[in-house]
Amino acid sequence: MMQRCRQPLLLLCVTAVLLLNILGEVAQAAGVDAPDMKNLSSKALQVIPINDNSSSVTELLVQGNHITLNETDRVALASYPTLAELHLDGNLVTAVPAKYFSVVPHLRVLSLSSNNITCLDPEAFVGLDVLSELDVSNNRLTRLPTQLLSGKNNLQKLNLKGNPWNCSCPLLSIIGEIRATNITIGPPGVTCSSPDIQAGKDLLEAAAVCYPSPSLAITTDQQKPATPVTFHQPGASTTTMTTTLSSSQNHSLNNDQTPVLGNTWKFTACVVALALTTSMLIVCAIKGPSLYKLFHNYRHRRLHQQEDDDDHFASTVFSEIGRYNNHQTFTFERQNGRGQEEEDEDGYFEDPYIKREE
Repeated sequence: MMQRCRQPLLLLCVTAVLLLNILGEVAQAAGVDAPDMKNLSSKALQVIPINDNSSSVTELLVQGNHITLNETDRVALASYPTLAELHLDGNLVTAVPAKYFSVVPHLRVLSLSSNNITCLDPEAFVGLDVLSELDVSNNRLTRLPTQLLSGKNNLQKLNLKGNPWNCSCPLLSIIGEIRATNITIGPPGVTCSSPDIQAGKDLLEAAAVCYPSPSLAITTDQQKPATPVTFHQPGASTTTMTTTLSSSQNHSLNNDQTPVLGNTWKFTACVVALALTTSMLIVCAIKGPSLYKLFHNYRHRRLHQQEDDDDHFASTVFSEIGRYNNHQTFTFERQNGRGQEEEDEDGYFEDPYIKREE
């Protein structure tokens, strides 16, 4: 009899549990939430509604709306002081200002996936000291600010997938710091988009190339075998001593043996080049006028020499012409002298006047 009564009761309990589950799913689909969760997804909201009831909401879903995270949204978030999870996936967020989520300091899960975020302020998540999960996947982020996750000691999961990451070494310093912590960057498959030489490579591998983990080097040094040192003493047995150098001592020895030059030689070369250039300019400024004067005097001497040469040439020509004229005169005088001698030899002088009288 008792067993017959227990069976209907058991069936009634199972049926009640199933009905409660079905009612809960139907209520969630209809937008009626449990007291600690508020679902405002896909309602074409422009701003986040203010919490106007007395219930303490710990989970807020505002997915698939037109939220931009303006000042009105920040005031609305301040009305959810007990909020622990905030899902803003699929909205129109383009940037996150500094200390924006400090009005909900108990936030543990923050999802900003599938927005149009291009930049994050270095202090965007200041005040979220208990944040454990952060999702910024499927946005337009190319880098993360260096101080973005400063003080986030409770962060355990970071989703970076679906962003066009720039994997230049200076921009991957924060990824290198994350690798040294217990934060899980997932899911796998976060790849680089730029520069071209890094395109398609895994983000974590690129960060490992730029910033090798220091713990790996320490582990490698600790795994080196001990170095035996043998001392030989005459008349005594051979004594062997095993010495082991710590990683810090080994590192200091390596630093002593291999000096780091730095950029001192570049500075020295620049100073020497500047000194030489300045000296050349000073020499040119001092010697320039005298060199120009010397060149000018040299040209004048050449001109005077050329004029003297021209005068000498003209006097030579005139002297040659004079010599030629004297030769003619000399020839003429010689002919006249010869005629006189001929007259003297004949002894006859012919007077034209006498001839006219005849």
